[in-house]
Amino acid sequence: MSDQAATEATELDKTRRYLIPVGRLQLPDEPDVVHLALFQWIPRMEGWGNGLSLCGASNEGSPLAGGTEVTCPGCQHYQPTYRAILDAQDAAAEGRDGKRRQRDAAGDTAENGAWHTVWLESGKWRWTTSKMTTPQREYAADCVAAYCRYLATEDGDLEREEPSDLRWWREAGR
Repeated sequence: MSDQAATEATELDKTRRYLIPVGRLQLPDEPDVVHLALFQWIPRMEGWGNGLSLCGASNEGSPLAGGTEVTCPGCQHYQPTYRAILDAQDAAAEGRDGKRRQRDAAGDTAENGAWHTVWLESGKWRWTTSKMTTPQREYAADCVAAYCRYLATEDGDLEREEPSDLRWWREAGR
């Protein structure tokens, strides 16, 4: 991968796939065209990669500079279909993320913040909640978890999990 392509790749969203121009294989019988391929993050490789060209031809595998014109007729033929699919996937992902942000933002209430402060500052969450009934404990823990999700969303950490030992009574019953 070229230095420019590597720099551009580090700025891409690892959860999305992209259409990129790629060069032909440097073989004498290959037509001199620029292909189009899907480019995506590959976790096992811990890097970006692409497969065959949209037309099915092998390619060099390295993205060409942005703005390079695709000249392969087969790739040009399939481009609108692939673009529509990728756009639909992106829209669905944005919709899911938007709904999650709305749900998490709904956790920003005075009550949830107050319970979160009790959980965070008391240092005696187990003792405090041991004086409650199980439904009361669940409610308090739900408030703390909702506020934690809100804070995670504000921090941009959508993968953050619920605090450990928040629902200690569930583990104690096992």
